Amino acid sequence: MSLSYWNGRILPYDQVSIPPDDSGFLFGDGLFETLRVDGAEARDVEAHLDRLLAGLRRIRIELPEDRRALRRAVAAIAEAAPQPVARMRITVTRGTRLITTALYVPPGEDLYRQGVGVRLLPQYRIDSGGPLAGLKSLCYQAHRLALRRVEAQGAWEALLINERGRLVEGSRSNVALVFPDGVFTPPRTDGCLPGTVRRRLIEKEAIKEWPLSPEDLTNASEVVLMNSLIGVLPVSRINGREVPLGPVAGRLREMV
Repeated sequence: MSLSYWNGRILPYDQVSIPPDDSGFLFGDGLFETLRVDGAEARDVEAHLDRLLAGLRRIRIELPEDRRALRRAVAAIAEAAPQPVARMRITVTRGTRLITTALYVPPGEDLYRQGVGVRLLPQYRIDSGGPLAGLKSLCYQAHRLALRRVEAQGAWEALLINERGRLVEGSRSNVALVFPDGVFTPPRTDGCLPGTVRRRLIEKEAIKEWPLSPEDLTNASEVVLMNSLIGVLPVSRINGREVPLGPVAGRLREMV
């Protein structure tokens, strides 16, 4: 049976009860993290806790638990997670702390070989200077709407821009473009979520931050998507146009 961590207690998933006046339920007042669990072990725990705790400080939510208690809770819930692969979600609102898991089916190896389609949605703009920029906020509806729109058109991901027209991220992933002089991903100052896979590749100096435009999508030799569940996934179509596949996506995937 899957277990959950709820406000300091570990209990069966079906015994969790969210109060109807919870600020996250009513107003989206909170943050969340999504982790991949392989063989009952959560991946990149420290990076996810870094981002979560930094974000909570920004929005002034204080936790009764310290980092060590959260780490122990993550390990306990991961141990009972569905196998072989699960998606773990840490949700923190101004009153509720919840960790849950669910079975996750990763993209098939055919998608890593053949790539996926994306569509650019310039009307779904990210405010790079807004109070939620760079946060994994529960106020996630715009990203979900963007994803549903492109999925209805047969694409895997939506690419988003900011108020200055710069390429920022996908609705559920970071993006990186390959050029002769390096692999580049939009900087945090342009409003992107600082993803954990993105962070790891930057730390390994495999990718660098650089401002990107939608026009760069046409000139790049490869385009890749990154997040904690998929790792690194190549893009083979942008707005229905075929784009090249190359060796860089595979090399980056091996690094994460």
